[in-house]
Amino acid sequence: MEKRQIIRSACKLSDHEITERKRKFLRVAVSVIPEFTIDSSNRQLITDLFSYFNGIGGKYNPDKGLWMYGDIGTGKSSLMRVFSEYMKLEFNGFKLHICNGVANAYSGSGDLDVYTYNQNGYIGEPVWMCFDELGRETIPANHFGTKLNVMQHILHVRYSLWQSSRLKTFVTTNCDPSQIESLYGDFIRDRIREMFNVILVEGRSRRQ
Repeated sequence: MEKRQIIRSACKLSDHEITERKRKFLRVAVSVIPEFTIDSSNRQLITDLFSYFNGIGGKYNPDKGLWMYGDIGTGKSSLMRVFSEYMKLEFNGFKLHICNGVANAYSGSGDLDVYTYNQNGYIGEPVWMCFDELGRETIPANHFGTKLNVMQHILHVRYSLWQSSRLKTFVTTNCDPSQIESLYGDFIRDRIREMFNVILVEGRSRRQ
C-alpha cells in the first residue's frame, strides 16, 4: 500500500465553507461532464485534488504543479477540465491547452509568449496553465523552416519561472518516464519530480 505523506495546511476555511465548495465543485463537474461520477476508483484522487486546489492540507505539495500520467481513458484530462472551470469561479483560474494545438499555433505564428512569459497578455505576466495530452503533439513543429520541440521549450521556460516565482504548471500525458526522456530529453525528465506532484492515474477506461 502506498504511504501517504500528509502536508499541513495554512487554510482557514470553516467546515461549512468546505462543504459549500464541494457543492460548487460537483455542480461544475456535471456541467462540464454530464456523465461525471465519483466512485471507488477515483474518489481518493478527486479528494486529494480538491484539497490541493482549495489550499487544504493533504497529499500534494502546494508549491508544486501537477503531472498526471497513465493509460488512455483514465480521466486525467476530464479532471483537469473540471478543476479548470471550478477554479475560475473565485480562485486562481487557469486555461487548459491541448499540446498538439500549442505546437500547431507555433507553426502558424512562431510565437509562444502566451504559454511562457505572457508579456503580451492581458495581465502582462506568466499565469497558471495546463498542458493536456503531452507527447501527442508534432515534434518538431516547423515555423517557416525554424524547427522547435515546442513543449520541451515551454517546459524549460516554465521550470525557470517555477524556480523564481513558484508559477504552477499542470500536465496530463499518456507517456511514462522513459518516453518523456526520449521525447524531451533528460533535463525535463530529471526535473519533473522537483517541479510537480507526480500522479499515476490508474483504473478502467472511462471513455464510452
